[in-house]
Amino acid sequence: MKISYMFLAILIILSQGCTYAVRYDGTYRGKVIDAETGQPMEETVVLGTWYTITPTVAGSVSKYYDARETVTDRNGEFLISGMGLRIMSNLEPMHFLIFKPGYEYIGPMSWVSLKVDILFSKKIKWEENKPIIQLKKLTTEERKKSGTFPPYPPIEIPKEKTILMMEYIYKERKERGLD
Repeated sequence: MKISYMFLAILIILSQGCTYAVRYDGTYRGKVIDAETGQPMEETVVLGTWYTITPTVAGSVSKYYDARETVTDRNGEFLISGMGLRIMSNLEPMHFLIFKPGYEYIGPMSWVSLKVDILFSKKIKWEENKPIIQLKKLTTEERKKSGTFPPYPPIEIPKEKTILMMEYIYKERKERGLD
């Protein structure tokens, strides 16, 4: 009996490097505003994506787990439900992509990096625990020049999980004369 408890204790200790013992992946909330006017941006699409991460000898391997999308309301606010209580899980916090035709996009990037990424410190302000994300309106020339515009969701996400994002991308491509 002591050996099985000892084995279980060793297993838990060793697995801590690759899993969260207990983690609650709660609701992700934010607000999107126009960088110039400060006005809320309604109907901006927000795509949340989750990955599992597995350490290997050659480094960590990420694998798609799930995705959810929503649009901002008339106040520019959005809410994406997280994955809830996770026990002994290797699920990372949400990654996200925010896009509206005619504006710059943000992502795909980890939600956690919003607080620590120095490049976004001027574009993202915080009200309590909610990021206020500023998007800059782009000129037609800026939109045509950019080789990475519009964004595309990660390829591993099933199409039925990105219906809103793809509608917005097609709209942007059409406005740019690409379709």
